[in-house]
Amino acid sequence: MAGNEGREDTSATSATSATSATSATSAATARTSTEPGYRRAEERHELRSSTASAEQAEVERHKLQFGLREQIAYHAIREQALARLSRFLTGLQVFLGTSAIASISDLIPIDAVWYVIVSALSGVILLVLDPSGGARDHRALRVRYHHVLADYEESECSATDLRTLKGRLQRIFADAPPAYRVVQAIAFNTAVNSTYPEETAAKYRYFIGAWPRLAANWIPMRGFKFRLEE
Repeated sequence: MAGNEGREDTSATSATSATSATSATSAATARTSTEPGYRRAEERHELRSSTASAEQAEVERHKLQFGLREQIAYHAIREQALARLSRFLTGLQVFLGTSAIASISDLIPIDAVWYVIVSALSGVILLVLDPSGGARDHRALRVRYHHVLADYEESECSATDLRTLKGRLQRIFADAPPAYRVVQAIAFNTAVNSTYPEETAAKYRYFIGAWPRLAANWIPMRGFKFRLEE
């Protein structure tokens, strides 16, 4: 009997100690969770997460808008260059094929056979390179990028909207011909100028010399590297 009583007393003491420890822990937790500093720490953590998420979404929107402007500028430059080349070669071929060239050849000491050669070369370039067809292709691509930019401006720019617009952008990329590096740099500068004020744009523009500009639309120069203006 004495042994049983001793065991009962020990069990009762252990149960009492466990109950007290549990109560103390609960009280400490409740006290900590109700302290002003604890609440503020939780709120600050949630605010940081929300702010970081909003900033990331804003960055993604800006990248999409800037990329669309850059692509529109790129295809506009290529379209204009190829259309001008097509008009020039067509005009040259027509001019050299008229009877007026006979009177000109009397005034200029150049053998008439060279006029025929230049006229033939103009026709070959028009036939082989097809600059007018290239200009039409770049115009079609530019229009598609304009449509995506219009959809961007009209959308709520949610995560779903951005994914959809990026998907459409990739489909247009698949139809685009290989890029010309210098034209890309010029288009990048154009997008920078249209997006930022001058004091900010000057920090990000590429320096493009006179010779690269002259060869921009005719030589790919895909390995060419640029430095910033500043």
